[in-house]
Amino acid sequence: MDFTKKQKKAINCLLVSLIKVDGMTDVVEAITLYEINNHLKISINESEDSLKMDFADCKAVIHEMDELEQRIIRKFFDHMAATNGVVEDVEQKFINSIFEK
Repeated sequence: MDFTKKQKKAINCLLVSLIKVDGMTDVVEAITLYEINNHLKISINESEDSLKMDFADCKAVIHEMDELEQRIIRKFFDHMAATNGVVEDVEQKFINSIFEK
């Protein structure tokens, strides 16, 4: 599935925020982010530009996606949260907050 540049930026921004939400970032999370970005074909420039977005804007972009796109993206977030072996409550709450209306 191909996503627009705007969607890719929102996804990357939220993934970076998810990595940071528990206060610890490790190498495995960075590698997973790289792999997801590579899969989504997010360029370095798009990745850097995405960090200028805020949570509300990113969430709005996610909510504009259709149901299938949201399910796919949710799997990326769930995968990222589970990368280090344990999904922290704060990570799960963050993910839920992205998808709640």
